[in-house]
Amino acid sequence: MTTAIVRPANRNDLDQLEDMIARVDPGMLTMPSSREAMAARIERSLAAFARGSLPPQNECYFLVMEEDGELLGTASIFTNLGVERPFYSYRISRDSKVSPEQGVKVELDLLFLVNDYHGDSELGTLFIERKARGGGRGRLLSFARLMLIAVDPVRFGPKAMAEIRGFTDPQGRSPFWDAVGAKFFHMDYRKADVLSARDHRFIADLMPRYPIYVALLPDEARNVISRPHPDAEPALAMLQSQGFRYNDVVDIFDAGPAVEAFIDHIDTVREAVRMPASDFVAGDLRVPQGLVALASTERFAVTQFARRDDMAAVLKRIGANSDDDVLVYRLPEKR
Repeated sequence: MTTAIVRPANRNDLDQLEDMIARVDPGMLTMPSSREAMAARIERSLAAFARGSLPPQNECYFLVMEEDGELLGTASIFTNLGVERPFYSYRISRDSKVSPEQGVKVELDLLFLVNDYHGDSELGTLFIERKARGGGRGRLLSFARLMLIAVDPVRFGPKAMAEIRGFTDPQGRSPFWDAVGAKFFHMDYRKADVLSARDHRFIADLMPRYPIYVALLPDEARNVISRPHPDAEPALAMLQSQGFRYNDVVDIFDAGPAVEAFIDHIDTVREAVRMPASDFVAGDLRVPQGLVALASTERFAVTQFARRDDMAAVLKRIGANSDDDVLVYRLPEKR
């Protein structure tokens, strides 16, 4: 099991994070794409972690995974979506029509442009270096965001969501975009996706204002609606294991599924136990494996542990003192 920790990004991480940018898939639009943008992201995150226990306004909590001094991944939480700019999605709605005279009943799916996630928190920027995959690092990085929410749920509003990357072919082509977005934007998928990260107004300006009948789309486009990219399937499975559910909402560009959960229904938030660090070291937890985090937003750090580990050494990894409180979450055993 890995000894990595996940903690807030700080200014000393900038050089390593800048190097990481070149290895990030261009489709991950929540990852800053330049040194200047990364520095701004770090400052925004530092301000978020330093603020008091208050309802969300429009923060970004930016986390990094570190092992033996090397940064191996990133993850973020963006709060209060839609405050600065609309957060557009397509909601799939079923329309039923009946002709009693002809004995015909037709059920058709329609795509409605919506801003349904206004005020929610988004889980994003999940990136892990290829050399670091395995050893539970991906799960640690993904669940670290949920442990942060569990430390102080009031900061994150009533609901969390995540957009899962949609299907594209090996050449990066999106069948859904080719059938829908390209007809209105007159630009390729990548360019529109990148532009949307900076300016959402053009979406409202150019996207169709009326529902789109899915049946009118080519088979190739229909078949990828709500279908995740193969590389995104593990991330989707981890969120589903925590209680996130697909609710007929997809991304407007690649039709990837959006998943959502009320904060108090997320398994980590519901089941994590707060205790003194001294009890964690001395007690018989009867937990085969789990996550432990400092129960402080300002000093937040989280790592994995197993029953056989030296618990004092585990707490040392995250900088916990004997008089600190920690948050402990039991991970499910492998079957």
